[in-house]
Amino acid sequence: MKNGEEKLTEKDSKKTATKKKNVTGKTKAAKVTASKATTGRTSTRKTAAKSTKKESTKVEKSVDFDAEVEKVDKPVAVNTLDKEAIEVKEEKEEEEVKEKANEKESAPLASNHKKYGVKATFFQRFVAFILDVFLVSMVASILVLPFVDNDKAEKLNNESLEVIEKYSSAEIDLDTYVTEMTSLTYQTAKSNGVVTLVTLVCEILYFVVFQLYNNGQTLGKKLLKIKVISEDGSLTMNQMIFRSFIVNSILLEIISFCFMLFADEMVYFYGVATLEMLQYAVLVISAFMIMYGATGKGIHDKVVHTRVIRI
Repeated sequence: MKNGEEKLTEKDSKKTATKKKNVTGKTKAAKVTASKATTGRTSTRKTAAKSTKKESTKVEKSVDFDAEVEKVDKPVAVNTLDKEAIEVKEEKEEEEVKEKANEKESAPLASNHKKYGVKATFFQRFVAFILDVFLVSMVASILVLPFVDNDKAEKLNNESLEVIEKYSSAEIDLDTYVTEMTSLTYQTAKSNGVVTLVTLVCEILYFVVFQLYNNGQTLGKKLLKIKVISEDGSLTMNQMIFRSFIVNSILLEIISFCFMLFADEMVYFYGVATLEMLQYAVLVISAFMIMYGATGKGIHDKVVHTRVIRI
């Protein structure tokens, strides 16, 4: 009985093992089939993707080709529009640069106007200068009338005219002309020594003292509504002295007077002639600086740091 039961047990175990093998085989076969199916799907997807890429590439190429055809069909219009746009942009940039440059140039002028006032014009200053010179000359002439020897002055004047006529008619040569004119000029200066001294005093009192204590104005400047101001604060005596020495020829007259007193005829003649040329050059240069300079300052204004402004 025991042997029979053992045999049945062995048979059952064999059957069970056989069933397990069959189940395992079926499972492996199912896995293999599933993997093959997955691989097939993947390859199908790859093939579809490749075909899609090819089609998209073809579409892009066709689009690029159409764009190139359009460019070829309308190259002139596109280029013209681009050039016009570039030119307009360049013009705008140039205008902006010019505006910025003008702003930079006008900025200091605007600040100067706010700080010092509007500069006087050349016309205003020139007319005021002529009026002041005429006024001083008239006053000086009245003051020196008692001291002038009219007969001697007329005699020297006539002799000078005769020498000039002789040289013009070639009766005398250049050396004789220079020698005689040097002597006559020196004698005239000697006879007019009092006139020169009185004129100097009048000019100093009027252009220095009166102008300083009259708020930087002479009578001519009052009429033209302009005045002298200092860039360093209030006007000083030194500023007015050196300014008048240059622009009103006071320094030239002082040196000429000293030459007349202490030098001989030749030194006086050539020395005064040289100084007069320098004075003339200074006045001409100052006139151009006033007319065309941004601040309207002449040499005398720059030396002593003054300005002439409207009021």
